[in-house]
Amino acid sequence: MNTKLLLVDDDIEDLENLTDIILEISPTIKISVAQNGNEMIRLLESEADLPDFIFLDLNMPIKTGFECLTEIRSNEKWKAIKIVILTTSSQREQINEVYKMGADLYIRKPNSYNAFKEILSKCLQMDWDKLKQI
Repeated sequence: MNTKLLLVDDDIEDLENLTDIILEISPTIKISVAQNGNEMIRLLESEADLPDFIFLDLNMPIKTGFECLTEIRSNEKWKAIKIVILTTSSQREQINEVYKMGADLYIRKPNSYNAFKEILSKCLQMDWDKLKQI
């Protein structure tokens, strides 16, 4: 099975870095990108084959990551998609809130390429079924 990812971030440089890192980890992963929440929704609505993961930034113009998360989790068709919040914020209230809203994982964007690669590699290799049982 080929893993499909949807990367949602308004920062083009972050999207490029994220894409490069993920393809280094696993060149067979299929990646789609959206630069804002509206693009993300359009992609989800038009894709016959939904992504396995959405890596979602919280701080975006047009539609925030919080709004996107709410919209994804309220759509029956999209509920099974794993949502990984990938943001610069480490505010405890925000972390707690996104988990309550249905995020599967919260990752604070690291400052170095190698740290980013290590975290994403672990994320993509996780046993997601066990995570839900914790």
